[in-house]
Amino acid sequence: MISKYFEDFMASITDSLTKVRSLYFVRNLQFALIFLTLAAVTFILARPYLGQPKVDTSPDGLYSIGKSSPETIVSSKEIYYDDQEKTLAAKVKAEQSVPYHFDKDYSVLTNVIDQYIQEDVDLLKSFALSENRTNLNKLKSDIPRWKRRSNEDLKLLVDYPKKDKLKSAIEQYTNIVFSKTCVLKDLNLDIKNLEKVGGRVRNEGKKDSDSILTSEYIFTRSDMYNNRDIAERMKMLAELNIKGFNSEVLAAIIKIGQSYIFSYPACEFNSEETDKARSKARSIVEVVKSKIGSNQVIVRSGEIITPEISTRLEILNKYATRANLSSIISMLLVQIVFVVIIASFLIKYNHKRLNDVSSNVVVFSMIWLILIFTFIVSQIYFNVESDFMTTYYFSLFIPIGMVCLLISFIYDEKMALALGFYLSFFVYFASHNNSTSLILCISTSVAGSLYGMKIRKRIDFIKAAFLLALIQLVVSTSGYLFDSRDYWVSNPTGNFVTDFFNSNIFRLYMLCAVNGFLSAIAMQFILPIYEYIFNIPTRFKLVELADTGHPLLQSLLTKAPSTYTHTFLVAALSERAAQNLGLDWLLTRVGVYYHDIGKIPNAGFFVENQHLIPKPENIDKDNPSIAAKVVIDHVLDGIEMAKKARLPREVINFIPEHHGTSTMAFFYHKALASLSVKQRRKISKSDFQYPGPIPQSKETAIVMIADSLEAASRSLEEVTHESLDNLIQKIINIKLAENQLDDSGLTIGDLEVIKSSFKEVLLSSLHQRPKYPKPEDTKALENSSKKPKSKIKS
Repeated sequence: MISKYFEDFMASITDSLTKVRSLYFVRNLQFALIFLTLAAVTFILARPYLGQPKVDTSPDGLYSIGKSSPETIVSSKEIYYDDQEKTLAAKVKAEQSVPYHFDKDYSVLTNVIDQYIQEDVDLLKSFALSENRTNLNKLKSDIPRWKRRSNEDLKLLVDYPKKDKLKSAIEQYTNIVFSKTCVLKDLNLDIKNLEKVGGRVRNEGKKDSDSILTSEYIFTRSDMYNNRDIAERMKMLAELNIKGFNSEVLAAIIKIGQSYIFSYPACEFNSEETDKARSKARSIVEVVKSKIGSNQVIVRSGEIITPEISTRLEILNKYATRANLSSIISMLLVQIVFVVIIASFLIKYNHKRLNDVSSNVVVFSMIWLILIFTFIVSQIYFNVESDFMTTYYFSLFIPIGMVCLLISFIYDEKMALALGFYLSFFVYFASHNNSTSLILCISTSVAGSLYGMKIRKRIDFIKAAFLLALIQLVVSTSGYLFDSRDYWVSNPTGNFVTDFFNSNIFRLYMLCAVNGFLSAIAMQFILPIYEYIFNIPTRFKLVELADTGHPLLQSLLTKAPSTYTHTFLVAALSERAAQNLGLDWLLTRVGVYYHDIGKIPNAGFFVENQHLIPKPENIDKDNPSIAAKVVIDHVLDGIEMAKKARLPREVINFIPEHHGTSTMAFFYHKALASLSVKQRRKISKSDFQYPGPIPQSKETAIVMIADSLEAASRSLEEVTHESLDNLIQKIINIKLAENQLDDSGLTIGDLEVIKSSFKEVLLSSLHQRPKYPKPEDTKALENSSKKPKSKIKS
């Protein structure tokens, strides 16, 4: 009794879920489910951004500096905050990287130094021609700027014959030193910082307004004599640029030139411009952002709170209690984009796939199952006390493979792939954007989706488990290599077996195996539940229904045996055509098995059974209207019987659709022929038409043609290729003329394949058998072939 009530209750639920609803109702249901799913996913992913309680860091608070933390504080989300200390350090660094600014007046070179060189060399010429050319003291008095030069240097200059060349050399040297260096009167700067940043020289009175110099070429005038490195560089400048002099004369030229530079230093430090440039450098430095990571421990229970920890706690108080609206909106927008892409894909490849309530409930229930499971796993996986993150990848705890195997097995790989990709990106975001978790999910989704369609036997579940485990193992190994994670134990014991079982790689591979096998096992557990509740025609369900021991088929065999025979011939025709077109041949076979079960209550009425059932059981066919109603009732009765037997909707569809809305021509013609012209006008043709609908799939359209063909083929006097071609084409033309195939999706090419498939089956089933001889005739021939026995004399 309880079992019956339970069966009735489950049947009512199944009827409600599988009931044909209007497209408007289904679309509204889809929008509601999508809205709820987006809200749930957004909540799960945005939960870390919804804030956390503040902690008291005041001097008397539980978390003040110097106190022991009463509990572990963990950041519930990623926080990017303005780091004042790092920003200040960046400003100082930017300020210190600004070169010192100097001003160099080129008029000192052109109007002073060059002019004095001209005057002094002219005086040298005059002195060299005078009678007192050996009196070098007089030369020093004539040229006071040379008074500090040694007598040896002056004698070289007096004796040098080419005074104009000498003048050019001195001018050339002073020009080079002037342009290549910045010689200061004195230097009141941080010499170490100058060595780092150098200087920017504004050249007044020259086309090139600015020049950049390193610290090696910025020095005071006294450094030309006191600094050996600078003196060496000054000498090198002369040797590289001034040619045609021996070393003694060149040395004298260097000293003379340096004396002018020393006397008239033209470079000055510009503190105002330097400060302005540094101020600008400070101002353009952006505020430095620092990060507190999601699930990052700020302070552990019992740990002393330092000023640094206190600062982090204050930042946590400031930012963690704010809902990060931008992050939430970002996640929502990404999801909407994914949903639109997936919906477009599903509509493109099969717009009828999700046009019923049960399919939507199945798909969204799997999504919600993963959502809940992921939420629970995330609470454990990201717990600060656990060490899962260092060993395992987040997605290895999520049974994405199970979902894709199940959806692919129930529907097809395209639906499974679409769902798998959506769930993969959900798990990716839930894993805190771990790229290996994303690759694991996608690869598992693809493998599960493609293999789910191939499951035929129980052993295939084990194969699926090994496939998923192997793929996850390979991807996890790749992730370990990419992340440079430690495969082995931290402290080896020297025993390989012990170390192996304690190693990260063993734990990782064990989880891959567990995920793969549990996914396959969970699918086997969930599949019968979905089959039972939603009456889904999976392969296993169809194999059960194809068993001829089913009560309905047994009833058909005993009460309508010729209909039973007709059914299996139609099944042979339809199955071969479905196979050749790449359609669901198993569904086609099962659909045919049950397409005429409505004839069972009135089996004797139908012509194929009349020779087996006594005449009193037959209805008088002389009344066409009553006869048409009985024929129509066999469709309606068949649907009711199928519902009571809880046959899947996809199988029930074969019952009305194999007749479509075609006209019962025999009874309609008989009705018209038996009435007068005036009475004929009162007859409605719709009373002699099947209720429909017309075939909505290629499979039911094939059965419609096969059903008519099998009955018509019995009337053939001779079975030949030509007669079968003509008969099949005639049946197809009739269906086309009545627009019965308009919604089936069959193409001209499909009809040609169907014709050849039907002809192949009919030729083999309707072939002529040889006439077997009578046994007595064979015996007579045997006797006539025997020799007569000879008589024996006594």
